[in-house]
Amino acid sequence: MSARRLAFITENWFRKHQRPLPWRGAYDPYGVWVSEVMLQQTRMEVVLGYYERFMTRFPDVVALAAASFDEVTASWSGLGYYRRARMLRDGAIDVMTRFDGMIPATVDELMTIAGIGRYTAGAIASIAHGQRAPIVDGNVARIVARLFAIEAPLGSPMLMREAWIRAEESVAASKSPRDFNQGLMELGALICTPRNPSCNRCPLRRHCAAYAGDRVEELPHPKAKMATRELRIPLYLVTDRTGRVLMRRESGPLMRGMFHLPHGDTTLLTGTPLRVIAGATLGTFRHTVTNRRITFEVFTVAERPRARGGEYAWIDPAALGAIPHPSYVRKALRLAGIGK
Repeated sequence: MSARRLAFITENWFRKHQRPLPWRGAYDPYGVWVSEVMLQQTRMEVVLGYYERFMTRFPDVVALAAASFDEVTASWSGLGYYRRARMLRDGAIDVMTRFDGMIPATVDELMTIAGIGRYTAGAIASIAHGQRAPIVDGNVARIVARLFAIEAPLGSPMLMREAWIRAEESVAASKSPRDFNQGLMELGALICTPRNPSCNRCPLRRHCAAYAGDRVEELPHPKAKMATRELRIPLYLVTDRTGRVLMRRESGPLMRGMFHLPHGDTTLLTGTPLRVIAGATLGTFRHTVTNRRITFEVFTVAERPRARGGEYAWIDPAALGAIPHPSYVRKALRLAGIGK
């Protein structure tokens, strides 16, 4: 299948079948940037619930760059992969200081901005600015693997290299890079799905090697799965007389800057282990983060300790929306009948 034919079919299909997503109104570079960062490793239906609120709170790059770390991560709380929020804010500051607040149009300039890699740069350049820049994500790689029967696992260097080559050739042959790149992603999200693809509705099926060879479910070959880790972590609910909850600001790389309930070694909190009220286990809940399946067990603590160190704070649950925190904090508080 020629690059020109692939581009022609994909663009025409997209113009007829595209979803009415909020960033597809004016194709503002900032809105496209925010949407692409949010969509990394997160389902569309989840992102739609956050995008509008985030854009209302930070309507442009000026507002995002001027916001504090806590303000940005609080608005991101529950969306997961919080490093994305930190890098998005760092990138906004970069745009303000180095580009006078104007998001650049070229891939080379975009890739000099903090947190923007090859894919995001290509998405902003092509979707917002109409540049002939290729993009490759999991959806595009899957389509290429099936169209050209590439015998390489998903995510492998061989498949990604071939996908970038095909994407670059096709976007160069397109009339509208914006429509072509979005069309490929939309086909991967709606039609050429990982399982049970809708080949009967696919505009590319007559040119698809996997479809012709009855290998659609086989390709692309799956990548090796990471071993699942089962973890059990106790969480300790400590409240004061006013109903505030004791939380600790995380300093580790995974949730840096986020507030969470005391857990693990609580001698860091008081110098001695917390004393749990006998029989006061509030319950358990499951939480999954990448390959970790965590069972959290929530305990009520007998005393109100005096926290040691500035990383601890008493938090009003009613103000939790303004505090950066992982989503499991709200789950734990709901077990105790606190918060919404």
